[in-house]
Amino acid sequence: MKKIILTLAIMAALSGCKSNQVALDEMRAEISWSAFCAARGYAHDDNTYQTTNEYLDTWCGSVDEEAAFIAAGVEPY
Repeated sequence: MKKIILTLAIMAALSGCKSNQVALDEMRAEISWSAFCAARGYAHDDNTYQTTNEYLDTWCGSVDEEAAFIAAGVEPY
């Protein structure tokens, strides 16, 4: 019985960590996209091929993206 309770407690803790990571990743994505649009003059809802391609090619992983995370108080990747 103790093993079952321990196993359930560990599973609950791991699932909580996973949902926190998903929430953090979603927050990072929103911060990154918002900062990119503001810096480059795009509308926030502009998800055309050209805009998305520029975002992925030039913004993701850049120093500017890290600065946006730091300014928002979020740990960079």
